[in-house]
Amino acid sequence: MNQLAKTGRIRTILISISILMVSLHTIYNYNSVFLYIEAKKAGQQIVRFVLTIGILIMVYKGKNWARIALLVLFSVADLLALISLFTIENDILLKTPIIVMIIVYSTAIYHLGFSKSFKAFALHQKTKF
Repeated sequence: MNQLAKTGRIRTILISISILMVSLHTIYNYNSVFLYIEAKKAGQQIVRFVLTIGILIMVYKGKNWARIALLVLFSVADLLALISLFTIENDILLKTPIIVMIIVYSTAIYHLGFSKSFKAFALHQKTKF
């Protein structure tokens, strides 16, 4: 593995951790406002989190379909977050999680779509598996 692919591997892992942290924060914030946890919603959130882990693993393995799926999902999420950033009338501190989500997802879009280091890492992973 050359240096460019190593850089792509490290950045892919860091972005994946950031995405999982945003997902966990979203789950926590949703459930923290209720006095009890709804079983149906908790089940949906667990399934979504497990699917997120699964697709991130597929991206790590160099699967192009997973990369494209994440690019589409993150683009839609970024668009909706940008719209909500300007339409929700709250204090800027309450909008901080939305801003963090926009930064993380935008970084992921750049990394998965345009980064030379990710392309080198994905090529390495394709030849490895």
